[in-house]
Amino acid sequence: MDEIDVSGYEILQAADARPTSRPGRRNDGYWSVLDRTLVAITDVLATTPNVMFCAKSVNGDYVAANQAFAERAGVARAGDVVGRTARDLFPAELAERYEAQDRRVIETGRMLTNELELITRRDRSVGWFLTSKSRWTDDTGAVVGILSVSVDLRTPVDAAAPHAQLASAVEVARRRFAEPIEVADLASAADMSIAQLERTARRVLGLSPKQLVMRFRLEEGLRLLTTTDLPITEVAHRCGYYDQSAFSRHFRAVVGTPPAAYRHGQRGDPSLGRPREQA
Repeated sequence: MDEIDVSGYEILQAADARPTSRPGRRNDGYWSVLDRTLVAITDVLATTPNVMFCAKSVNGDYVAANQAFAERAGVARAGDVVGRTARDLFPAELAERYEAQDRRVIETGRMLTNELELITRRDRSVGWFLTSKSRWTDDTGAVVGILSVSVDLRTPVDAAAPHAQLASAVEVARRRFAEPIEVADLASAADMSIAQLERTARRVLGLSPKQLVMRFRLEEGLRLLTTTDLPITEVAHRCGYYDQSAFSRHFRAVVGTPPAAYRHGQRGDPSLGRPREQA
């Protein structure tokens, strides 16, 4: 079996290749030949800034990754990801969520498209990402794995400032995120139709109007959990949620850990909470 470095990617490629594994770990494996089309795609993504990419077999073994993903997984090289699983690289709670997410995509055939996620960068700053996943199939249509891409939304919401109408919508979302605000309210503030606002927000900010409100709500939640001792019920209320359970479900879906565990983790006990990493 040969390891081939394709512009920053470590790719296993052989006639009947199986992913390698770390010593002492049994690997049931799955063949991992990347066809020329996928190699070309990974070659392009390897040079794209602020993008994390990985490919997994149906068994969950990583068969390709770029350097950005390797850094997010806490290893030195993309080749150190290949042959491992999410359980080898991420906390158990997060790995279980990633596996469940992958199973849904494989079993339903429905892509995960532009899901807003919170990720902690290497410098410990918080970043917002849009993650998409799709089934990877062979020439016969059989599912052989998952392809995943996460894009770092480094564009700040203040980038809307030069666009006066969009800036008006952003300001309303910023001021009223704790209220039961609708997209129609934002469109009215921008003097746009809902469709126009959707297109403009995605083009300028990389977010839909709903995701923009979600971002403001969760950023306030993160701030309150980190800087105050308010009960989580009160945090939920201040962030625009009807009850604690709704806030906790939403927070956990985006951040990857419950609010209480996140609070404890930010206060020096990493075993109790750790922000989400992409997988």
